[in-house]
Amino acid sequence: MFLSLIKFLRGFLLVRLNGYSPERFLNLCSNHNILIWNLTNHGDSYEFYISIAGYRKLKPLLRKTKTRVVILQRIGFPFFLYRYRKRKVFFAGIVFGLGFLLYLTTFVWLIDINGNSLITDETVLAFLEEESASFGSRKSRIDCSALEESLRTKFDDIIWASVRLSGTKMTIDLQENLITKDTSEEAQEKPEGAYNITADKDAVITSIITRQGTPLVKAGIEVKQGDILVGSQLDIYNDSNEIVNHVYVAADADIYGRTQYTYEEAFPMRYNRKVRSGEGKSAYSLSLFSYQVNLPTFFQQKEPYISYTESRQLALAKDYYIPVTFEKTTYYPCKYEQVTLSKPQAKERAKENLAVYLKKLEEKGVQITDNSVMIEFADNQCQVKAVITAIEKIGKYEPAEVKQISTDERLTEDESD
Repeated sequence: MFLSLIKFLRGFLLVRLNGYSPERFLNLCSNHNILIWNLTNHGDSYEFYISIAGYRKLKPLLRKTKTRVVILQRIGFPFFLYRYRKRKVFFAGIVFGLGFLLYLTTFVWLIDINGNSLITDETVLAFLEEESASFGSRKSRIDCSALEESLRTKFDDIIWASVRLSGTKMTIDLQENLITKDTSEEAQEKPEGAYNITADKDAVITSIITRQGTPLVKAGIEVKQGDILVGSQLDIYNDSNEIVNHVYVAADADIYGRTQYTYEEAFPMRYNRKVRSGEGKSAYSLSLFSYQVNLPTFFQQKEPYISYTESRQLALAKDYYIPVTFEKTTYYPCKYEQVTLSKPQAKERAKENLAVYLKKLEEKGVQITDNSVMIEFADNQCQVKAVITAIEKIGKYEPAEVKQISTDERLTEDESD
């Protein structure tokens, strides 16, 4: 590939060799290191390719072997320039196009974000927009070190960030603090002042560890939503073991309870689905900046059909992307096929859907201890009901009612002493 490009840039010729001793001429070319290629025999003549520099060395060899060559075709960039030497507007357009492409390489046209799981790509892109370092920003105005520091300052979950520019591509590598995420969230949500911890759902308390406040429940107690689990009020006693004052704090405790979730689902056992029924036809489009141009097609796709879209951003070289995206959409004709699930198949599908639901619960920190599933079939439907028993952290902060002991009550207590 590279050698062919060099040949094209330097230019070469397709020639025909005739004469008295063409074989001797070819041997002399080999002895004088004159390169020829793609040699073909055409009866009493030969055709081959030769470079411009090699062609200029042929005159003494032709005289010695009493042969002659005829140029059949001139190929390469030098001949292209000579052929269109009078078309100044054409060459001006080429120069302008090359200059415009070079100008585009001074901007960022692709942003690659790696290592993020808690923070979405959309959040990072919105941050870059605020920092004037997003798609289409000039590279000379982007300070990678400052962006790294801003990322760590803006997002507490990010403990390490790397921003680098390569060509027109910006690569952002992130490392998030996954281990201490729960602890940091609790520290941020913990209020200051007088706050109780109340039950945010019905549960049976399995364990309670109180760090601050007055625990009002213990393991084995059944609580309802809204019940106070840990009170904010701390009583202050005198030497006679009498309450003389109250202090209110923000309650702090780890409380776990046994909870239940109800899962219900119903899906038909007979339904229609699309099935490909023929060869696909493709339509193409180009997106330039924010404008999309649909290339003309010579077919009209009729419904029903299934479509698949592939997109690729164009690049001049590695990491030198330009704001042009090529899209290919393939349309396949299809027909509707009726599918009837057997009872075993329906049960298997129901179990898969339930497994997805349980996985989402576990991702939220819910520990599944038991689940009772009932599957019924009626009216061409599979009905699934499940009761899921789990252990999870419960409790939420609620403002506490502040009560003060009046001065009269204190004097009465003092007099009674």
